[in-house]
Amino acid sequence: MIIFVIVLCVVLLFACATFLCSAVAYKKFFCRRYNGNPLLRYFKAEDFPHLHAEPISFSSDKGQKLNGFVYSSDIVLPRGLIIFSHGFGAGHLSYTTEINTLAQAGFAVLAYDGTGCVSSEGNALRGFDQGPVDLSYAIRFASSHEQLRRFGKVILVGHSWGAFSVMNSIGEENVAGAVAMCGFISGASVVAQTAVGQNKRGKARFYRCIFYPWLRLLNWFAFGKHANRSSLRSLQHTDRNVLLLYGEQDKTVYFPNNGKILQKGLSGKKNIRFVSYADKGHNVYLTCEAEREMNRVFGEIAKVSSKDRSAAKEMYQKINYQSITQEDGEVMECVIAFCRSLLAAGEEGREGS
Repeated sequence: MIIFVIVLCVVLLFACATFLCSAVAYKKFFCRRYNGNPLLRYFKAEDFPHLHAEPISFSSDKGQKLNGFVYSSDIVLPRGLIIFSHGFGAGHLSYTTEINTLAQAGFAVLAYDGTGCVSSEGNALRGFDQGPVDLSYAIRFASSHEQLRRFGKVILVGHSWGAFSVMNSIGEENVAGAVAMCGFISGASVVAQTAVGQNKRGKARFYRCIFYPWLRLLNWFAFGKHANRSSLRSLQHTDRNVLLLYGEQDKTVYFPNNGKILQKGLSGKKNIRFVSYADKGHNVYLTCEAEREMNRVFGEIAKVSSKDRSAAKEMYQKINYQSITQEDGEVMECVIAFCRSLLAAGEEGREGS
């Protein structure tokens, strides 16, 4: 009996400890705003010669206003509408180069900042499951907007957290299809992986499994019936066309734990196109040279930022943004061609009816 009590106490203590660790990780990730890095330069529409930006705002689930723009080209008439979903806390201005490329290719692009991010309202980001919620309201907004609804069905494009949001919004009404770049399978799994170590093996895998159910529980407290979305499950249940792009060297959304699993789990679905790049990392839309330079620059800044903030500030001022934002033309053309194929399929469907 004494041994049983001791074992029970040890188990309870271990459970409490792992729950507290999970709660700390959850709070660190989500119970705060993400306002961007004031030392970084974020490109705006005026930085591109033919990019026009029309400000928009709409309400999300708690009444919080989400702010952004509808981007379009001054020289190319848009044929379709893309809704762009940004990565973790970054805000959509981190992707203005890619947004401009899509706009010049003949798309209007609705891009906004998510809850608790940069220009939008919200005391905190709340959790990764907030992404699909915000995107759902963005789709509804586009469908009812006087100028945007003329495009008919929308195309979803997202990166990282935005890709998770896109994959889990593919079933929304009025969606033609989606492009998801380097997205994770579930919020709880990627937080557990990041907290313990993405690519660590052995004991780390055990602790990831321990933290995972607690993180799912915390998600449920935050989002109720909208909690714990699964990208794999969402894609398995859709017949809409989806393009998945991954870098096999991705250390942020670790490829073996996410992209590789999606590739295997969706291998029989003809409507899902999966493309991975052996030499690319998390920013799959950039050239390999730009990714390497970005990692080098920010790695060097990280080494000195905690010791000498003034030196770090000077390093930020010397960043060559052209070298770290250079797009991979082949990847972006792959995205554009896929989006155009969705437009063509929609036009054929309207003609047939």
